[in-house]
Amino acid sequence: MKQLSVAFLTLGLLGGCTWVDLEPGAQSVAVARTQDVANCQQVGNITANVMDGVAFLDRDAEKVAEELSTIARNRAAGLGGDTVVPASSISDGSQHFGVYQCRNL
Repeated sequence: MKQLSVAFLTLGLLGGCTWVDLEPGAQSVAVARTQDVANCQQVGNITANVMDGVAFLDRDAEKVAEELSTIARNRAAGLGGDTVVPASSISDGSQHFGVYQCRNL
């Protein structure tokens, strides 16, 4: 019984953890809405994926959304983008983003 309690506690703690760090080059990448990028140049599309559950426990939806945005910002920096826009809703820990260059236009 004690081992089972420890296992549940561990899974509960992992379910709330943030697993993705923002890379230094991505700190200047913004998350925007579609209407905010009307005067920007689209430089690509990306799909971000994270685990949306640990074992049989669902992870916190806000944490999942935060991590997806962080992954998108990290990848956008590598594509030369400075802005990302969610292009889909979150489904099974996955979300599509448009990558834009808005500054220096």
